[in-house]
Amino acid sequence: MDRVRFLSFTILAVLSFVLPGPRTTSKENQSLGTLEISFDFTRQRTIASNQYAVWIEDAKGNVVKTLSVTAFTGRGGYRRRPDCLPTWVQKARPQELPKIDAITSATPKSGPQVYTWDGQDEEGNFVTPGVYRFIIEATLYWSNRVIFTGTFTYGGESTDTIPITVERFGGRENEDMITNVKARYVKRG
Repeated sequence: MDRVRFLSFTILAVLSFVLPGPRTTSKENQSLGTLEISFDFTRQRTIASNQYAVWIEDAKGNVVKTLSVTAFTGRGGYRRRPDCLPTWVQKARPQELPKIDAITSATPKSGPQVYTWDGQDEEGNFVTPGVYRFIIEATLYWSNRVIFTGTFTYGGESTDTIPITVERFGGRENEDMITNVKARYVKRG
């Protein structure tokens, strides 16, 4: 009889770890807040343009998560056109990303674009509270590009306006492709 109880207890214990069931650490409970990035996108009528990526980095400059990248670049276009989003390609190493299709999208139509980040990294784990940075890199026309950045504290206080820095490379053709960049962080709870 003792052996049957022992085996029953052992089987129940093992099954409780193996079978899926309710967990006390739901995604809802782990997120400390949400970053929202928005901008106006104007689709250009020139070749070698309309490419952009939006991603999050930690304080050391490591990519935490790519929120979106246009399909041409994300699916290997950077190999044919090395001047296409070179900063994102260097940092994100898309050739090593297992779920590249999950973040790529066709070049959008002109209009407002909104991207959100809930604190998860590429593997779906929540990051630790601290200072993070978002980056938007856009290839405007061949090697002409622009990078927008903003720094915020994940887990910190809510802020409706995150200051944005703009850095331009090359000429100003198609500089109206991405405009009116805004970002805000909303602390959960």
